[in-house]
Amino acid sequence: MKTTTQNPILRPFTLADAPEVTDLFNICSRAIHGIDQFDLESMVNDWTTPGFNPEEMARVLVTDQDEIIGYIEVWDTTNPHVNKYVWGLIHPDHWDDGQYHRMLAWAEACARERIALAPEGVRVTLSQGTPSQDIRRNQALEAYGFELVRHFFRMQIDLIEPPQTPSLPEGITVGPIEIETELRQVLLAMEDGFSDHWGHVDRPVDEILAQTQHHIENDRDFDPALWFIAKSGREIAGVCRCEAKTVEDPDMGWVTQLCVRKPFRRQGLGMALLLLAFNEFFRRGKPRAGLVVDAASLTNATRLYEKAGMRVTRQYETYEIELRPGVNLSTS
Repeated sequence: MKTTTQNPILRPFTLADAPEVTDLFNICSRAIHGIDQFDLESMVNDWTTPGFNPEEMARVLVTDQDEIIGYIEVWDTTNPHVNKYVWGLIHPDHWDDGQYHRMLAWAEACARERIALAPEGVRVTLSQGTPSQDIRRNQALEAYGFELVRHFFRMQIDLIEPPQTPSLPEGITVGPIEIETELRQVLLAMEDGFSDHWGHVDRPVDEILAQTQHHIENDRDFDPALWFIAKSGREIAGVCRCEAKTVEDPDMGWVTQLCVRKPFRRQGLGMALLLLAFNEFFRRGKPRAGLVVDAASLTNATRLYEKAGMRVTRQYETYEIELRPGVNLSTS
């Protein structure tokens, strides 16, 4: 049953709100998916990312009983600041289209104030990703003026039996990342490998490095053995970056990013890296593995994952509103 809330206020978010806001996220997640998808430690890790100022770039919607019933943020942490991301939700018992539009209006105003950070003459957008099942939020986004521009799939494979045996291309070796000496080189290779993926924008490696180091240093579950680095001699050919579990399912291995650089494609390296990850998850006793992929992947990644035995289990939508027209720096 919907609870009527009188005149909620929209105020800056602070880290003191983190426990209550994380609980709010899980309430919303349970309403859509029936599961918790967030934990406090990983959320604080995100909220303390270099370049993100919570009190400037996030707001909470608070009732007159001082209950937080909504949250919204604008994520805009790296140059060239052309793709800004909004993420906002309201407690399902307090949902109100007018309040959600009020939150979106704040996010749009915040994003527009940051347009000046982008180079002159380039296109600037504001986008939000949502589960396809979140019908109220998706309808509210469309009513506000956001346009549906992309679909993403969550895919999964059950590891009941030993996965297929990977076959590496001739001359390619694979090993774990050496964080102290290889992280910058690996990040450069990943930026190159993702350069022809939809929505990619070239970013300064120093900013990516600072943010990645922050997340690694504050992630007690970080495991370098789950970063599979493929090399041809000393040159990095591809990367498969994984995690041993997800918040919602500790028994699911997770493929966070998988890319192969252009000179090394069409040789079976992407499949080999994926199967190496599956085999390691199986060795560790994980009964399933998952990932998220662009449903219309420009590199046909969806077909690769289907060939490996994965299936679609969930769909996400990406909505976008143009803040300023101009030259598009994003891969499209």
